[in-house]
Amino acid sequence: YNKSSRVSVYIYGYNLKKNIMKRNVIILAMLAMPLIGNAQREVGSWTLTPKVGINIAKLTDPDIYVGIDGEKMEYTSKAGLVAGAELEYQLRERFSLSGGLLYSNQGTKMKDNSQFHNSSSTLHYLNIPLTANFYITPDFAFHLGLQPGFALKKHIHEEMLDEHGNWTVTSSDDTWFKTFDLSIPIGLSYTIGAIRIDARYNLGLTNATKIDAVKIHNRVVQLTVGYRFEL
Repeated sequence: YNKSSRVSVYIYGYNLKKNIMKRNVIILAMLAMPLIGNAQREVGSWTLTPKVGINIAKLTDPDIYVGIDGEKMEYTSKAGLVAGAELEYQLRERFSLSGGLLYSNQGTKMKDNSQFHNSSSTLHYLNIPLTANFYITPDFAFHLGLQPGFALKKHIHEEMLDEHGNWTVTSSDDTWFKTFDLSIPIGLSYTIGAIRIDARYNLGLTNATKIDAVKIHNRVVQLTVGYRFEL
């Protein structure tokens, strides 16, 4: 086993390793081809994307002060479910329009203060997102639009300090909130094959309450995963 043999073995091993790497690259490329093909947007095509995800929702702080010391009422975020589907029409290679129907569990939690404890509002909306979609790449898109929403149910849970110094629990459906809401959805999505990952921020425009003197608006961060069907 001389030096020439060692060189031959080394060259053989190097070539074998190189051939294996080439084969793996070819296999990966073949596997990726269907994903690349699915990412192309055909002008005039329709797609339907059922989706499900999570909301991180809150209402903006109202200009309300409670207690002897005049503590400002403050709200915090709460998690909720969002689910539904969106229909998309490819108007141009890099531009499309879409409309959807989403159930959205929103609302807010209230920070504890001297008058309220463990209190929250839960708002069940049927939202209709209408968006223009700008494709930066075939897979990556920016979304902007309008979203009317209709409250299906409005519920409040409160633990309030009464005049006797006792905590009184109130849990009931509430008509203090408006039924109609309008917001601006702003977001980004990324598509991997038929899987679409979507992140949006819904900026509420309308006052969520029926009391004109109290201004509060919906603020919702929304994360969803969907599956695109070609129609």
